[in-house]
Amino acid sequence: MTSVQTGIWLDYRDAYVISIADNGEVNLRHFRSDIHHQETKGGSRSDSPWGPQFSPADKTNLERDKHDEHRFFQKIIESIAPDTEEIVVFGPAEAKKGLKKAIEDIKHYKPRLCAVLPSDYLSQNEMVALMRDYFANPGQYVVHYKEE
Repeated sequence: MTSVQTGIWLDYRDAYVISIADNGEVNLRHFRSDIHHQETKGGSRSDSPWGPQFSPADKTNLERDKHDEHRFFQKIIESIAPDTEEIVVFGPAEAKKGLKKAIEDIKHYKPRLCAVLPSDYLSQNEMVALMRDYFANPGQYVVHYKEE
């Protein structure tokens, strides 16, 4: 039975799941997000002076974003190969921290979360090269995942 090491690059628009098998075979999958972060628009006053002010439903937008993020993270987690032993999450946005939390919330999850690394926007070849380099030399990277 082969073991697989998986790297996940993500931001709030895209995610790339890179699986590297023991024999060196690479499988790269791309996922597009449905998350649309809404900007809160200004409210409006009533016609009467000192009247009530209408404000948009900011709480509704935040809840919608939260549920969209949860669905996106679940789609990514479901795509991880079943024989994965180690996972590294990396990317430029805060989305990597949300995925880390989603992985930690799963009880009895077999793969070990090794690191959450900051990264810039990368090409697909650069992502694969970064994952191969990380799994070959994990001590070279400063930011390692630790239980909080």
